[in-house]
Amino acid sequence: MKKRHYRWYSATYRLNEKIERKFTTTGQVLILCAFALIFFGLNTRVSMLFVIFAASIALLLTDAVSLMFRKSDFEFERFLPECASKGKEVKYPVIMRAKSGKENLENLFYTEVPAAPVPSFEVFAATKEPGEEKRNSFDRRMGYYRWKWLIAKNCGGKYGEFAVTGRKTDGGILFDASFVPDRRGKIAFGGAYIFHKGIFGLLKRGKIVPNPGSFLVLPEIKESFEIPETEGDSVNEKNEKTREMQETGSGFELRSLRDFVPGDSIRNIHWKSSAKSGQLRTKEFYKEVDSGSVMFVDNLFEEHYSEDFEKVLSAAASLLNAMQREENLPQILFLGREPHEIPDSSKKSFASALSTLALAENDAENKFESCLETLFEAAQSASTIFFFTSKYDEDRKKALKTLAGLGCGIRIFYAGGESEAELSRYETKIDF
Repeated sequence: MKKRHYRWYSATYRLNEKIERKFTTTGQVLILCAFALIFFGLNTRVSMLFVIFAASIALLLTDAVSLMFRKSDFEFERFLPECASKGKEVKYPVIMRAKSGKENLENLFYTEVPAAPVPSFEVFAATKEPGEEKRNSFDRRMGYYRWKWLIAKNCGGKYGEFAVTGRKTDGGILFDASFVPDRRGKIAFGGAYIFHKGIFGLLKRGKIVPNPGSFLVLPEIKESFEIPETEGDSVNEKNEKTREMQETGSGFELRSLRDFVPGDSIRNIHWKSSAKSGQLRTKEFYKEVDSGSVMFVDNLFEEHYSEDFEKVLSAAASLLNAMQREENLPQILFLGREPHEIPDSSKKSFASALSTLALAENDAENKFESCLETLFEAAQSASTIFFFTSKYDEDRKKALKTLAGLGCGIRIFYAGGESEAELSRYETKIDF
């Protein structure tokens, strides 16, 4: 991507924003019509086109005059929720006040302003629009559709316009605003544009009032998602999943005998069995541990953004939701190389785990192999590993075989290309 394209698009975006804040949609149409009629209606004889042109200009001038004495000295306070769900409307109250107490709050409107809608050039150059490879060479070279997608992604949803009408309170007016997030992550508002409309609703006059605010949008949760069955789990009298861990010392439960190998303790030799078989036999001891499960979400890929990764996060959040209903959350949530402990199955722990997924980003600086040591260590005492990935390649399949060799159950959830072989009962293709 060339830097001049980035500068063009940035300047055009700022110009469009200024136009949006000066004219309503009806006003923009009327302006376009007025300028178009200049070329057809201005002549020495009075024509219908000239009459329409004159009427349009008169309406615009009247609207402008009606706004001349409107003041825009306001302040507001919004009450945003801590978190929301992708695709679901968020309603929140706003209190609008006049700073001096004399400004007229009638015919006043409110719309949120995104905090940082314009991406940096580095992000613009490195982030591909989903499906960009299907566009023609000209569109790929210019990057206009990529720019539009990045702007929409940074905004996080459509910003509505709300009339300031409601209950009077605390020297102001209490009214409701709303927002529908169309992506996960943090949605940040930089302030709000507070304005009056002209008498005919063609022009706007107002100003941006800075007032930062934000809330967290969780990945989309599928309520129909069910906990997959696992094998090899035992349950104790407290209904807790357990796993037998082999121990070399005494003091634990004796489970079996095996041939003696160099390095085994002489104290564990079973002399009676050794005498019968004619060769040394040693005791094996086990202890029962509360194993639980581990969830691993793979974020070790090169792309700055991936639709498949979004599917993976949605599936992981849906599984967490299903496990929380059963009060059986995993003990550890791995986001690539970063482990996040889940101390219990409380709502607080559940919310913390969902927040981790909501803020997840790719780790392009590290390779998949960098996470294996800590993952293998956690697998040694886990009953089940739920493995989520958007790249089901040979390196990940080898790692999963090693995990299976450690004795824990594995359930694989992946998005992306179709697997060459038929899926086993432990593999699930994510396709929402």
